[in-house]
Amino acid sequence: VVDWKGAYGWIEPQCTIEHPDIRNHQGHIFAHSEDVIPKWRNLTVGSLVEFHLYYDGQGLGAEDCVARKVLRLTIPWEAAQRAFGEHGERIPEYESKYQVTMRAYHWVLIDGSEGGLPFILFEVWGSPRSIVPAVVAITSEGERCIAQMLVPESRLWKIDLPGLRHRCPVTELSQDATLTDPMRCHSLTFEGSRDECARALQSLIMQVCD
Repeated sequence: VVDWKGAYGWIEPQCTIEHPDIRNHQGHIFAHSEDVIPKWRNLTVGSLVEFHLYYDGQGLGAEDCVARKVLRLTIPWEAAQRAFGEHGERIPEYESKYQVTMRAYHWVLIDGSEGGLPFILFEVWGSPRSIVPAVVAITSEGERCIAQMLVPESRLWKIDLPGLRHRCPVTELSQDATLTDPMRCHSLTFEGSRDECARALQSLIMQVCD
């Protein structure tokens, strides 16, 4: 979603659309809140959505728009490179396998040198049924899973720690912010079996993802 004005906005597609009208409106696709699920809900600029494409004689539009959920996690550099390659070249294969969209971030200083953080931040976008197995696969070795999630400080009040610990007994929330840029985030760590972490991740999505 690149723009939203009250009841309508514009979507920038992330796949190739073969239609002569795609050249109009800078390649963006019209969306109205009437075509959002649930209906009349506003979409957030920057969010990823799934939709069906239609043509009504005036241009291309999106219907049955569903905003994807997102979980953020940190992965040590070495583990990330083992999983996705030195330059992330295996990320597209992973996205296709789990039907998710991934974004990877690392920090550099103003002069272009490395920021010194020992991890990479990943965003995993998709439906809950896709995100959970994708995150479990990234953060597991054998049957053991250690998932180091990030929760924005503005959403800490939504977290039900007792409920999460009921699903994954070893669940810890950091007292201090792990990241301060681009927003303050705290670490929420799940450690347990793959099934325990999957149940906790599913609950986390329900708690903090709108």
